[in-house]
Amino acid sequence: MMWLWALVCGETGLRSKSEALWLRWEDVSWTDNRLSVVSGRAGHRTKSGKSRRVPMTPRLRAALADHFATYRFADYDGKKSPWVFHHTRTVRRSIAGGRIPQFRGEISKAAKRAGIPYGRDGGWVPHDLRHRRPTTWIAEGKNVHKVQKALGHSTLDMTMRYTHLDDSDLDSLVDEPAGPAGGAVNR
Repeated sequence: MMWLWALVCGETGLRSKSEALWLRWEDVSWTDNRLSVVSGRAGHRTKSGKSRRVPMTPRLRAALADHFATYRFADYDGKKSPWVFHHTRTVRRSIAGGRIPQFRGEISKAAKRAGIPYGRDGGWVPHDLRHRRPTTWIAEGKNVHKVQKALGHSTLDMTMRYTHLDDSDLDSLVDEPAGPAGGAVNR
């Protein structure tokens, strides 16, 4: 479950706790390759308070299809879980079929095993997964207004904060030989 959660966050830019972990099976659209982020359902509100739809990459779609095949119709005390991310067994306060509210402890342990600094004091945090997707979209030259829409940002300024995270485009400044006035040499 945690691997798929990380993939969902990293491939879509969904917020880890307030959006990804609230996904229901009905929010997965196989026909148009979209995930619906629903605000206002059953008293749950996203940060922006707005619902939106986010495209799935082929990699994410395949992983969700495998997850669906394993867990969508699993039976937990005579019930099917509506949640994409749900507990598979009852242990202490975790009820089989119930929504997983967070992966904090598991992520901390995994980071420690991998030797990755973890935490708000300069280490990796789950919100970094949200940053991955817009950073790659912007680096690929995708339309920033579409990136803004997918992330649910109310302003373009918020989306533009991601443009500083990737400077690979600067290589093009030195790839071409310079002419006498510093311009590119025409051939």
